[in-house]
Amino acid sequence: MGEVIALIRLMPDGVIDDNQLKAIIDKVGELIKSPIKLGRVEIKDIAFGLRGVNVTVSVPDSEGGLEPVVETLSKIDKVDNVEVIDVGRI
Repeated sequence: MGEVIALIRLMPDGVIDDNQLKAIIDKVGELIKSPIKLGRVEIKDIAFGLRGVNVTVSVPDSEGGLEPVVETLSKIDKVDNVEVIDVGRI
C-alpha cells in the first residue's frame, strides 16, 4: 500500500495573536498520532492580519482517508475551518 500526503489549512475564527497560533500548532502536534505522520507545520499569511496554519500529513492508504484527520483538527480551540488544500500519493 502507498501513502497519501495532504496539505491541510486550519483557519482561526478571526485575527489571533502569536501565542494563540502557537497553541494551535502545539495542539496539532499532540493530536496527530501514529500511523499518521506529521510533516511540515507553518504559519501562512492570508490577508489583512489574518493568518492560517498549513499542516502537511502523510496517511497510509488503508487508514480510511483524510476525513478522520480533518475531523480531529477541526476540534482544536480557536479553529473555525479546516480545509484540505492539496492531496497526492507516494
